[in-house]
Amino acid sequence: MPSTFSPLEREVLTWICESYPADRTSLKEQLSTAKLDRRENTGSGFFTHFLVDRNTSSPIPGERVRNGPQAKIEGLKYGMGFILWLERGYADCLEGYAYGPDSTTDLPFESVKFQILAPEQ
Repeated sequence: MPSTFSPLEREVLTWICESYPADRTSLKEQLSTAKLDRRENTGSGFFTHFLVDRNTSSPIPGERVRNGPQAKIEGLKYGMGFILWLERGYADCLEGYAYGPDSTTDLPFESVKFQILAPEQ
């Protein structure tokens, strides 16, 4: 996973790759070429938009989303959930959304402390 991604983004994307065995190879190929486009802190989460090389990997069939893990995030009472959005079969955007009413406006997502939760937690 390129250093384009923050530690939180890398952990979430790795979790997603491992959780979708049918997509794992294509997702890893796509994400290995990812270049950061832009980051947006929405106040209730974030969007990390990136570009992947569509010439060196195969598109992923099926749904446009791959659900991610839950995480405890320092500064948020209820934590966050994550979605990897696909555009025409290619990884396009990672969304993080806060559970509950906490604002993310002042959270430094590039360096925030976090803990990925096991599925049963």
